Amino acid sequence: MYSAATDKQAPPPDAGKYVRLGIVAIIVIAIVAIVGNQAVILSMNFTEFGEKFTKPLYYSLVSALILSAIALVRVNIVSRSSIFWYAIKTAIGFIGQGPQQSISNNISSFKDFKLSTPQFVIWQITKILLFGAFFVNTMFGFAAISFIDGNSLGIENLPALFSLPFVTPDTNPNYAAEQVVPMIPALIILIPSVLAAVGLRLVLYVGIHRIIDVITLFVQDTNQGKPRYLNYVSIIESVLGIGIIWAGFNLFFTDQIDYNSRYVIGGVLAVGFAFLAFSFADRIRSRVLTHMFKRDVYIRI
Repeated sequence: MYSAATDKQAPPPDAGKYVRLGIVAIIVIAIVAIVGNQAVILSMNFTEFGEKFTKPLYYSLVSALILSAIALVRVNIVSRSSIFWYAIKTAIGFIGQGPQQSISNNISSFKDFKLSTPQFVIWQITKILLFGAFFVNTMFGFAAISFIDGNSLGIENLPALFSLPFVTPDTNPNYAAEQVVPMIPALIILIPSVLAAVGLRLVLYVGIHRIIDVITLFVQDTNQGKPRYLNYVSIIESVLGIGIIWAGFNLFFTDQIDYNSRYVIGGVLAVGFAFLAFSFADRIRSRVLTHMFKRDVYIRI
């Protein structure tokens, strides 16, 4: 007989759960395949070349661990956000949405998205295992081990580097020997890799993270009918300010320092700090205002 109970449709399967399990399985299989393949290659090379092979391998592993940790590992256990898993969660929401549902309803706030603490820790380790090979730098590994063993590589002389663009060097040839030559090992084999890793970290966790945050905030606020444009502007200004300051900081480590460098570096740093000041002021005003005044736009232009 017909009844309302028998007419009810079975609840849809939890597609998101299976997708997440599938992604985890793919990651595990990829790690096992990579590790297994490398283990076979390592075994063959070790058998044939012995210590001549293991030394460069050791330095490569050290460099991969250090540089990938600097670039990829997050230590903010409070926020525990992740671009990758947020994208997966959002994609699952799109797959499971009905044809009449708005796309914006499935875009949650990136700022509120958090992994559990165990997931967060495991994901940081997984990133090193998956992407560590892209950070291999044998010379950096050699320099890092040498530094750990007590060889300073001239790092103690690096503070003098930040004064070079702003002083007129002495014509005495010993000036370069005393001020620049001692820091050459660090400038050539240690600092460039660290700067590149830190730069990538800023792109990922300051640039992309904050941009995604702005986009999701805009979607959420628009759904509520209360877009806060001044708040979005303040976030973008902070990203630009940090990026410009980082670019100015890197100018100290170029090989093109001349009499004009002081003006270039000073100008770039001034612009970066100005953007941060604008961001701070706009963030305070965004608690009351939603739009910028025209004069504020003209000042920034």
